[in-house]
Amino acid sequence: MPFTLSHAAAVLPLVRRDGTGRGTLLPSVMIAGSFAPDLTYFAASGVPGGMEFGSFTHSLAGVLTADAVIAALLVGAWLLLREPVVALLPRTWQGRILGLVRGRGWHERPRGPLLLWGYVSAVLGAATHTVWDAFTHHDRWGSELLPVLDEEFGGQPLFWYLQYGGSALALLAVACFAISALRRCPDTETAGLPRLTRRARIGALALIGGCVVLGAAHRTARWLAYWGGLPERPWEIIPTLCFGAGAGLAVGLLGYAVMVRVRSGQMVRSGQGDPSAAVSRRSGPGPDLPSGSADPHRAEQNRPAAR
Repeated sequence: MPFTLSHAAAVLPLVRRDGTGRGTLLPSVMIAGSFAPDLTYFAASGVPGGMEFGSFTHSLAGVLTADAVIAALLVGAWLLLREPVVALLPRTWQGRILGLVRGRGWHERPRGPLLLWGYVSAVLGAATHTVWDAFTHHDRWGSELLPVLDEEFGGQPLFWYLQYGGSALALLAVACFAISALRRCPDTETAGLPRLTRRARIGALALIGGCVVLGAAHRTARWLAYWGGLPERPWEIIPTLCFGAGAGLAVGLLGYAVMVRVRSGQMVRSGQGDPSAAVSRRSGPGPDLPSGSADPHRAEQNRPAAR
């Protein structure tokens, strides 16, 4: 898929509107698993061999091993990001969104079953990703199983339409699910959220947005340097843009979240109040936060000098 986030749509039937999973499944781990096979493509912005390793993460062995580990890392990153990211939103939205994204606490479950169902959830999410990709990419077992997917219509193979069209429809499904879930979710107490001043929020958004732009520009420049210009089919550069922007977004969000967490912890340790107010206070001058090819995936993998 050009948009990795679209893969979350495949596991939404297993997630309730209140943010909890059906049965004993863990929704955050399932969603992380649905992203996991593509994470090496984003990491390729700074990690040599990331594109090549994507072949393994999209295999059965990868689903059962590497993807489960990547999903666990993503969940850990999500727990770090969750409250700081919600704090960036308008305060009138925060309570309802926080209630949805927190779901149900894991501490209520015994550790053994929690780990088991966490692994099952990660593998299930990753499996939906690889199966979906199999029928929307060139030279995968799904397109080989159904040769009609390689037949061209209007100058493009059928799997290309499924890839881009399916990606757009899946994003729409995710948006509809989120809107429906938020309407049903009651407001939640937000006392534990960091409180950002207007200046801090603008600085954080500038930091994150700058990282997105730099990430996309870096990946695109590398692509253009290898090929010597834009492709004949402009959409072939879309995955490169998405991978670069996504990598930049990850760096920006993690940097922002760490600054918020560290500052909140420092304020609490110094006895200056509860963590929800930590980021809205100043300990000195200055802002609270410093400002500061028909298969695009396969084509990207085959560009060694553009990685």
